[in-house]
Parts: sequence; structure tokens; C-alpha cells
Amino acid sequence: MVHSVLVFFAGLAFLAIASRFVISSSIKISEYFRISELAVGYLLIALATSVPDIMVSATASHSGVSGIAIGDILGSSIANICLVLGVAAIIKTLRVKREQTLESAELLLLVTIIPLVLLTRHMIGFAEGLILVIVFGFYALFAVKEKFTLGIKEGVLHREWMQQVTIFFISIAVTLIAAQFIVHSGADIARGLGVEEAVIGMTIIAFGTTLPELAVDFTAIRKGHFALAIGDIFGSCVVNLTLALGLAAMINPLSEEGMFIQTGIAFFVGIVVFLWYILMKHEGIRREHGLIFLLAYILFVMMGIIWGFTSAVSLP
Repeated sequence: MVHSVLVFFAGLAFLAIASRFVISSSIKISEYFRISELAVGYLLIALATSVPDIMVSATASHSGVSGIAIGDILGSSIANICLVLGVAAIIKTLRVKREQTLESAELLLLVTIIPLVLLTRHMIGFAEGLILVIVFGFYALFAVKEKFTLGIKEGVLHREWMQQVTIFFISIAVTLIAAQFIVHSGADIARGLGVEEAVIGMTIIAFGTTLPELAVDFTAIRKGHFALAIGDIFGSCVVNLTLALGLAAMINPLSEEGMFIQTGIAFFVGIVVFLWYILMKHEGIRREHGLIFLLAYILFVMMGIIWGFTSAVSLP
């Protein structure tokens, strides 16, 4: 048990470090191609920061641990909005024009309905996974069409092109290896404690795989790139619920009967609707809204802890 815990946190540490390199190299590559800020946030940075979730869910699916795969995807999406966006808004009010975010918030609400409906059926197979990947493809087309500029200097990365590509692929490989250790040790911890694997996936693992978003978005907000930060948060949720979930289902059918998954689905729908309402009524996200999101995340984690202990105690 102690060995599994040590391996688990070592895996999270390597995952976080490798993810930072994935993100920094992908940002520089996107700057080289002069891609727009919201497109960077919605697609490239969202993909990069979602690499841990994609790797963990795919590895968990391949290992037949559906609870961790679904739990991490759903828990990370909740953490992206409640924790990352909540803390960011508390630190500094996120002022973004309504027309820049409302359409994407509505798209997020629409896109999340599809996988959440599939999850209520308790089984997602290859066909459903393929549908989710196709949905991600349409989302990517939307992101590429965004026209907000970053103001990048021409040719700034020409000398570093091959170096950044090399760093990117090496970092991806490290995240894949780290994901293997996280999934197997996380499953061992769940069995040792007698709790549902989904609880571990939606709380501890999801928090660990959300650390890249925290790092990137706080840096973006500090530099005044509010649109990039919000785009990354929205984009990461879409990537998790379409591409990550779809690929995991295509690797191995995902089945999860745990009630905590159903609770997580209802919780996520509620916070997405609340986020859409905020963006519809206000120009950005205020500090009081951030506090609500953060308190909601604390409540969610406490629910997971209580659920885990209750299920462990109820075992014969």
C-alpha cells in the first residue's frame, strides 16, 4: 500500500513536469504559425494541457479500469471550471467581451450534453467513442476559425523549430510512462482502501492532471491574456469529454455503474449552466463568481471523500 502511494505521487510529479514542457513547446510552436489567441486557447493549449487526461484515460481503458478513466475525465472537467477558473477569478476579475466568450460557452454547453448523455447509459463502446472523436473534429474547426490575434513577432521561433518539436515528443513520451504508473498505483490504492476507482479518478488523479491548466492559465492571466486562459479552460473541458473519452472508449468499452459518476455528471451540468448564465449576464467572470466555483469544488471533493469512506465502511 505504501509502495503504491509513493509510486502514485511520483507518477503525478513526473506527469506535471513533463506536461509543463509539452505546454511550453506547444505554445512556441503555435506562435511560430501565428495562430490566434482564442484558437490557441481553445485548441492547441487545451490539447497540450489535456495530454495528462488523455494519457491517463487511455491507459486506464487499456488496463480495463473504467472507473479511473471516466472518473479522471469527468473530475478534471469539474476541476477546470471550479478550481482553475474559480481561483483565477478570485485572484483577478476576468474581463472578456461577451461576444468573445458567449458563443464558446454555448458551444461548451452543447458539446458536453453528448458525452454526458452517453455516460448515463453506463456503457460507451467503440461506435460512441468514434462519434465523440468526430464531435471533437467539428469543435477543432470552430477553434481554428477564431480571429483574435496574439500579436506575435514574425520569425521569432525559426531557429528553435526542431528543438521545440523534439522537446514536445519527448515530453509526450514521459507523460505516457507516468500515466502507466498513476493508473496502476491508483487502482491498487482504491482496492486497498476499498473505495470505488471512480472516486480516486475524480478527486486525486483529476486534481493532479489539472495542475498543467493551473500553471498555464495563471501565467496567462498575470500577463493579461484573459481570452487565452478562458479559451484553455473551455477547450480542455471539450477535449476531455470528446477526444479523451472517445479515444478511451475506442480502445476498450467503458462501463461504470457507480453512483458517484452519476453525481459527478449532475454536478458538472449544474456548473456549466451556471457559467453560461454568468457569461450571458456579465462581461467576464467576477471574484464573487470565482468564490462560488471554488466553494463548489471544495464541496465536490468533500463529497468524494465522504463517499469513499462510506463505501469502504459498508464493505463486508
